[in-house]
Amino acid sequence: MKNLIKELKFRNLLYNKTKNLILFFNKKNNSFYFGIDPTYSSLHLGHLLGISIINRLYKLGYKNSIILFGKATTLIKKKYNNKIINNNINKLKKQILKLSINKNILFINNINWYKKILFIPFIKKIFYINSINSLLKIKKINNMINNNESIKFTDFIYHLLQGYDYLFLNKKYNCNLQIGGSDQWYNILTGIKLIKKIKKVKTYGFTYPLLLNNKGEKFSKSKKNINNIWISKKKTSIYDMYKYFINLSDNRSIEYLKYFSFVKKIKIKKIIYKHNFNKKKKIIQKSLLKFFIKWIYNIKTYKEIKLVMNILYKNNFNKIINNFYLIKKYINKIKINIKKTDNITMYNIIKYKNIIFKSNREYNNYIKNNGIIYINCKKLNNNIININNLLYNKYLFLKKGKKDFFLLIIKFINNE
Repeated sequence: MKNLIKELKFRNLLYNKTKNLILFFNKKNNSFYFGIDPTYSSLHLGHLLGISIINRLYKLGYKNSIILFGKATTLIKKKYNNKIINNNINKLKKQILKLSINKNILFINNINWYKKILFIPFIKKIFYINSINSLLKIKKINNMINNNESIKFTDFIYHLLQGYDYLFLNKKYNCNLQIGGSDQWYNILTGIKLIKKIKKVKTYGFTYPLLLNNKGEKFSKSKKNINNIWISKKKTSIYDMYKYFINLSDNRSIEYLKYFSFVKKIKIKKIIYKHNFNKKKKIIQKSLLKFFIKWIYNIKTYKEIKLVMNILYKNNFNKIINNFYLIKKYINKIKINIKKTDNITMYNIIKYKNIIFKSNREYNNYIKNNGIIYINCKKLNNNIININNLLYNKYLFLKKGKKDFFLLIIKFINNE
């Protein structure tokens, strides 16, 4: 399947690969796996690149795909417990099934074998094969050493356990390919090395580039990463997802188009040419937006969010009122509690969630630099917001500049 290798290379999806990878692709009944640590209850955009590759392989006839949940490898981290991880796995399964073409994908949990393993035989079998020298080549470990950070035993064992996962899957399910992000390369090599020494068979692996955002940052599993785009709309609203894709840079958009779309090479070139002819139309960004909203949600959601954003951008108050409940469904909301005798000011609003401005200082600088705030489509000339302008006795539309919209939900509380 030389054409498949060429296709992956054209789309820049081969970051690292083992020699003779083509030997795996020569047999469509071969099985492969992709691992996910269930450290959070939702996939993020970075995970979707792995899911997308699984879908791409499935379309080409490679249907024996495995998703491995690393419950055991997650439990060795202090902050996670059994109940949280099980809940995360259940939610992740639902998301993956919705996003996967293959509805018969095999889900496996590595706790199933680690709970049966005897410690001393396992240490003798696995740890003797691996040297500290090889583990020091892992980028994460290397960075910790260079930064004089404390390295825990779990930082080493984590990679060995992931290598053993591959060995187990090879024995039990004849799995002979692992795919993962570029930061997983040494984990994959560890597994390949174990299989070669213990089973004396050839296995394969390849990694794809880590997905980056406009700032060149990778998506991560951390709750603290505010720039993540989560698949769960409870964590990332559809409105924020729309803004993310529509504001994606041209270079990043072309990258995503190659990574994710199933559009052929000739058509991709035509889309890029058409986009470059009139960049203001954002042809690539809009095609990506449609693809992702349809994939993650459905076509109805795409049509609705497109209509909502067109209405909001025009800043026509009558149209906003006429489509109020549809807009309310998608727009980001901020709940504000205030005493009846108080005036509502921008400073009241800023202190809630730090969504519009991170601080009073940031807001003051924004105004000094001729930034504009609109309340119900009218320019705010001072900090005081007239409560007589409330819609349905509780709502206000706030617009920051040209592209940021919020629905303020005002709740009056007693003067105590």
